Amino acid sequence: MYSRLIAWLKILLPLGALVLLSTIFLYSRGPDPIATLPVLTGGADPTRTEQIGSPFYAGTTENGQGLTLAARQARFSNPENTGMVADDLRAIIDVSDGNRIVIDATLGQTEDGDRLLLRDGVTLESSSGYTVRTNGLDAAIDRIEIESTSEVDADGPGLTLSAGKLRVEEIGGTSDIQLLFTDGVKLIYMPQQDGAE
Repeated sequence: MYSRLIAWLKILLPLGALVLLSTIFLYSRGPDPIATLPVLTGGADPTRTEQIGSPFYAGTTENGQGLTLAARQARFSNPENTGMVADDLRAIIDVSDGNRIVIDATLGQTEDGDRLLLRDGVTLESSSGYTVRTNGLDAAIDRIEIESTSEVDADGPGLTLSAGKLRVEEIGGTSDIQLLFTDGVKLIYMPQQDGAE
């Protein structure tokens, strides 16, 4: 009788352990982490209709400038899923000297992995009080290299100007940034009043 009980236990205990393990793996799994992404779908073709809500990116350029990108929503730009299109995009560049450049665009699109194309109305504002408006900008993501695709208008403390092109770049590989206006620059300078009578 004892030996028969031992024989049955040798069969039943491993089977019970197998049932317990299968229960743990089948019913204790958490939600799929991919399923928790804020993706909105609206049709049969996912490459054309899936959208990511409120995407956000933060990093640094090759020379240590802080860069953040945020948008209202983003979607794939082609069936191969190699590019993204973002609506209401905002890019913030924190310069090492404490200044900041904020770029707002109606539409942004990545290209070739390290390029960002901004379209349909772009505004560039610096923390020093200058604002630049243009229809489009082409920018690098891994370094400070921005160029307008159309004419620009700018204003700031003591001046207004228009130009055929704007280029924003780092000076000689340093962390300093310069704004270059070219192709028919028209400048109106208004000396600032110091308030003294």
